Amino acid sequence: MRTSHRAALAAAVAFAGLSAAIVPTNSAADTRSAFTDQAVRAGLTAAQADGLRQRVDAYVDATGGRRIALNKIAVKGGTILVTVPGETYARELNGVLDRTAVAASCPYLYFCGWKGANRSGDQWNVSDCGVQQEIPDGWNSGGSWQNNQSSGTRARMYNKNHGLIYTTPPAPYGPVNGDWGPVWYVRAC
Repeated sequence: MRTSHRAALAAAVAFAGLSAAIVPTNSAADTRSAFTDQAVRAGLTAAQADGLRQRVDAYVDATGGRRIALNKIAVKGGTILVTVPGETYARELNGVLDRTAVAASCPYLYFCGWKGANRSGDQWNVSDCGVQQEIPDGWNSGGSWQNNQSSGTRARMYNKNHGLIYTTPPAPYGPVNGDWGPVWYVRAC
């Protein structure tokens, strides 16, 4: 439940064009400074930072997740890494803007999905076993995925009625291009 302190903090950070509290800090000024520093290191303009913030906020609203970095959201069982404006592939923001960045890898013991083909666009990483995770909102076509879990593990994809529609080959497998259109849920293992 939000308190007036959290609401005031969120308003102060939003006023700076950066977003609600993302990283635990001591004050709104610390939060604003942390995100401004990260956006500057990433080479983002104010317009790019605002565009990224809006996209991340949309994921947070849709998933109930929590922003943990300028372009990263913690969601139930995993994370979503949002592509930086002007780039093709999702990446951790730890340096300057890199329009030639290569596709992010899929961490070991995770099932990873990308909004676009060939590991392009926003990246979704999940690892919770036995749980049907809803794919991110707006992933209605195209895309790609990789099963990088422990050897032999199979991920399963389900339709909107939770009916099984596809079982991946044993891990490690992929990345492969696919179609998120019929997929609503993934059970990583």
